[in-house]
Amino acid sequence: MSDSEKIDDSSRNLHPLSLPFEIASILRANVIPTVAAILSTSRGGWIGASIGIVILGVYLTVAIVRYVTFRYRMNAEELVVDSGLIFRVHRTIPLSRIQNMDVSQNIFHRLFRVGELRVETASGSEPEAIFRVVAMKEYGRLQVNLLLSRTKAKMEEAASTPILETEVAAEASAKQLVLVLPTKLILLAGFLSNRGEVVAGLIIGFLWQVRFGDSWIPTVVSGKRSLRKENPANAVMEIGQGIRGYADYLRDQFGSLASLFVFALAMVLLFLLLRTFSAIWYLTRFYGYRLELADGSLYVRCGLFTQVSAVVPLGRIQFISLQQKWLARRFGLASIRIETAGGGGKEKEDAASTIGRKWFVPIVKHSEAGRLLAMIDGRLEGLSESVQWQPQSPGTKSRMFRKMLLVAIALSIAIAFWSIPLGLASGVAIALVGWFYIGKKAKSRRYGRTAWGLVYKSGMMEQKYSMTFYEKLQSVAVSQSPFDRRWNMSVLSVDTAASGPANHRIEVAYLDTDVACAEMQAIRSKLTL
Repeated sequence: MSDSEKIDDSSRNLHPLSLPFEIASILRANVIPTVAAILSTSRGGWIGASIGIVILGVYLTVAIVRYVTFRYRMNAEELVVDSGLIFRVHRTIPLSRIQNMDVSQNIFHRLFRVGELRVETASGSEPEAIFRVVAMKEYGRLQVNLLLSRTKAKMEEAASTPILETEVAAEASAKQLVLVLPTKLILLAGFLSNRGEVVAGLIIGFLWQVRFGDSWIPTVVSGKRSLRKENPANAVMEIGQGIRGYADYLRDQFGSLASLFVFALAMVLLFLLLRTFSAIWYLTRFYGYRLELADGSLYVRCGLFTQVSAVVPLGRIQFISLQQKWLARRFGLASIRIETAGGGGKEKEDAASTIGRKWFVPIVKHSEAGRLLAMIDGRLEGLSESVQWQPQSPGTKSRMFRKMLLVAIALSIAIAFWSIPLGLASGVAIALVGWFYIGKKAKSRRYGRTAWGLVYKSGMMEQKYSMTFYEKLQSVAVSQSPFDRRWNMSVLSVDTAASGPANHRIEVAYLDTDVACAEMQAIRSKLTL
């Protein structure tokens, strides 16, 4: 191996641009107090501005101290990080314990060829170390060093003899391309999702905050000039009056049928607009998506403005969920989410963690999903043929329908105060639709065991097909509510080392108590092996 390929264990500081990026991050996180201070100053009030300057000075001092005192080095066995001035922290992270070295880059990071690096182990939900700004060349060096260390240990363990470093470098550098998402598929996935509401809400909120002082929304809708300092409640009422005025105008000019047509057309255009926003959101987040396999880990890279690179070790995956929304099923599309050890329970996940877990495979043709699942774990090949599905309790549909029947009776009584025939007709219609709906919902829930783990399927509009392995389970439990005891039913639930990103727990309701207890004993016997 050449000198450039050997592990460089010299001590280093963060990139010089770390300080400016830290200051920018502070200003961005405190944009609202900053704007308030500026407005206070413009009106002659210096108290708010003085407090803001003091707080900003404290933040800047902390940022400077953090940059000056932060040093790190990596040798053949460990990553060592030193930080702190008054309370000095010396952290040693064995390379064998490092699970992820993820980097994210916004548009300014990419301009200067730097990024934010996070180092994670399986010890918890928070990163072991955060490198605010490192050069991408330095990130590549650290990643190669980590791969060299892992590959050498793995090859020597398999061969039980020392391995030449040239062989290690060749093995570590080999990456297998697993999946590339074309731009057309990403746009289609975005159009089929409902992320447009989020984007539209942000745009409306921004415009409202920026222009509300001029009451531009009521003016545009109603054609009237509102008071400059009118409160939001009055503005909303004026918007409603303006919309009603337009509706009356259309009805007078074109008749009721034309008014309904115009309203329906407006709703269609609004739907298309929101779906377009959703497609844009998907494109900015997943543009250039690539999934690669190397050294027992999956490497994910994507992003248009903010590029994210995430590493997911296969051995750390605890839970896998194949999910399909109703529209996606019509186009034969699905998504794959995963949960990893130490990867759940974060209040604010960074971009790399979100991509690596929640959006592991944001969209894929359903026909290719089996290949990806088998790549994650070979035991998932031919999944549908190996599952032994367990029956639900015979009383499941009757119990679920009783809840629906109570809702139908309540609505029928409420409508009957206005019209008795309409109330009776509504109750009967809700009951009939409810019986059909409950039957479909009951059939959509299925639970089964295999030789290697558990499988659970649920959902009608959004189907979720999740699986986990016996060796990943932390606990298994059977619980009963008073209503469960009345019907002789129980709930079977299991937990792994992480939960959250997949948004789907294996919590199986409406099992006969005898079946649930037998399943718990069967699972416990696997846990003790």
